[in-house]
Amino acid sequence: MARLTALQAAAQIAPGGARVIAVASDPSPIVALLREVNETILGRALRFESSSGASLTLEVAGRRALRLTEAVGLAGAERCLAAGALEDEHKDELIKLLQALAAPRCELRVTSQPLGPAGEGVNVGLPVALLADLLLIDLNAVPGMAPPAPEPEAEPVRGGRGPKVIPLPRTAAERKAPPAATCDLAALARAMGPGLVAWLVSGGVSDGVTEGPEEMVAHLQGFLEEEAEAVGRQLDLMSNQPGSTVCSLLGATLVDGHSILCARSGEGLLLGVVEGDATQALLSAWAAAKA
Repeated sequence: MARLTALQAAAQIAPGGARVIAVASDPSPIVALLREVNETILGRALRFESSSGASLTLEVAGRRALRLTEAVGLAGAERCLAAGALEDEHKDELIKLLQALAAPRCELRVTSQPLGPAGEGVNVGLPVALLADLLLIDLNAVPGMAPPAPEPEAEPVRGGRGPKVIPLPRTAAERKAPPAATCDLAALARAMGPGLVAWLVSGGVSDGVTEGPEEMVAHLQGFLEEEAEAVGRQLDLMSNQPGSTVCSLLGATLVDGHSILCARSGEGLLLGVVEGDATQALLSAWAAAKA
């Protein structure tokens, strides 16, 4: 939910194509920095720049920090810069650099660029989840959002062997609602063309169908295993009826056009990573895939 909520946040564009990810009033800009890395699945060189004048460039992919390629105005960066790939032995030094860069009362900006040739061959790196744990940061917490209310306990029914939940009667509008339209999620994904670089379908008739790089699909699968219920609740907010067929494209940016495709039909849920502007492709594919 935190990731999908963050994708819907309005971006503040700074000169030079950078995005503002933390303002001077933010109490902990390093949280915004780590979330930016955590949201990056495709390989990218992220240049973080502080209003204090300091900056650094991290090559990241798959929610991992692969290499440090630049550090300006930051002391103690020599070992990380000399490393061909960031490993466990570099985590303490990297954390100190990130803390120095993302100091409070400073604006923090990020610019995303393609990986350099050397970064494309790196397949290790430091998981951002590890860095967040060492800093006692919860990447799944949604700023300003209260935790969900606990589910009501079922009341026992006398004479029964255990608790029994009595469903609420449907409203008149729900009883009269026409059958919901359905969509072949696998057909929708394939109709998107090469812009949909990785996707999977969980549940429904196309359960388990995937395409794209194995590592990217694995990240999508891991996300759904943790957040499927929360994604379903958010999709319900976008539809006329709970559980109905719905499709959404989240997180398109002015810089690189990356976004997350999320669609639901029946028991099936489609999640994919889109590269480039896929707005027109999605409209055509959605129309063709709906029954």
